[in-house]
Amino acid sequence: MSANFNFDVVIIGGGVIGLAIAEKLSNSFKNVLLIEKEKKFGLHTSSRNSEVVHSGIYYPSKSLKSKLCIKGNSLLYRFMKKYDIPFLNCGKLIVDCGNIKQIDYLYYKSIDKHMKGVKKVSSKEAKEIEPRVKCDSALWVPSSGIMDSHKLMQRLEYNFILSNGTIAYNTNVESISYRNGAYSIDTNDKDKISTKILVNACGLWSDKISSMLGIDDFKIHYCKGEYYKTHRYKNLNCLIYPVPSKTSLGIHAVLQLNGDVSFGPNAYYVNDIDYSMTDSKKNDFLININNYLDIQSDDINPDYCGIRPKLQAKGKEFEDFYISNEKNRGLDNFINLIGIDSPGLTSSLAIAEYVNDLISI
Repeated sequence: MSANFNFDVVIIGGGVIGLAIAEKLSNSFKNVLLIEKEKKFGLHTSSRNSEVVHSGIYYPSKSLKSKLCIKGNSLLYRFMKKYDIPFLNCGKLIVDCGNIKQIDYLYYKSIDKHMKGVKKVSSKEAKEIEPRVKCDSALWVPSSGIMDSHKLMQRLEYNFILSNGTIAYNTNVESISYRNGAYSIDTNDKDKISTKILVNACGLWSDKISSMLGIDDFKIHYCKGEYYKTHRYKNLNCLIYPVPSKTSLGIHAVLQLNGDVSFGPNAYYVNDIDYSMTDSKKNDFLININNYLDIQSDDINPDYCGIRPKLQAKGKEFEDFYISNEKNRGLDNFINLIGIDSPGLTSSLAIAEYVNDLISI
């Protein structure tokens, strides 16, 4: 039996971005709904990543990725301290891998962005930070860290519900229409939901939600990333990254809060959302890891994988987050978020503030 519901705000997508936006907007609006097609929050990109708190050093200075990551870094640490969410501000070494010019480039970018504590270090200095690392030179980035993304999302969900927010899990959006300043949403439950403020935070499916309202000029490209676990290393002192490629930040040493170490992610484009993996890329991992840590074939095994929702097509250059109030397209207060890949997790709370400021009442 179908029913009609009216909300001040509807957010589609229950990953970390949707949850952060829902938590933020529930402080400004009385009647907020979060729709998620899965049985619980964060089952896709938000939980299939490195759980790293990024510094913002990599991205072009004027980009949203840079601005929101740098702001999100401090907001996230503050939020996690306030709510006792497990994290470790361990810092990160970006090692040269034979590319000293790239280390210099990133260092000068950090100066341009007024980032505190970033410094170039020699091989000896790098080994004082993490004795097992291999490099000729590196960049030390102290604001990077690791965190528990599940506990973060759990707290965002809890805060949202505490503010009288409503969550509809197992609910799939089938169509959306816009008429007379209001959005009408049809779901698989045959319910009709109406709102004047609609937020698309659907990650891997964000282009499909956007097209339901006639915005067809975006395509999400699925970029798969795999992780391998190891028992050879335990309790590294910091994150270890190679210099980045055009596609990704590179296969890095991923720390877990319990001291376990894994490596990843790699990056390759796929046509479908499929989280299965084999050891077919193992040799690529060995080559990359050996640039900064000694590793043998028997030391690593497949662990898990994720898929990034990229606007950047295969072989193309950097693409920024797309976050816009689509009023210029005649869709007032349709807040459209597309291509929220890395550093989306770190930026989540800053994105929520940015979205809040985009809404015109």
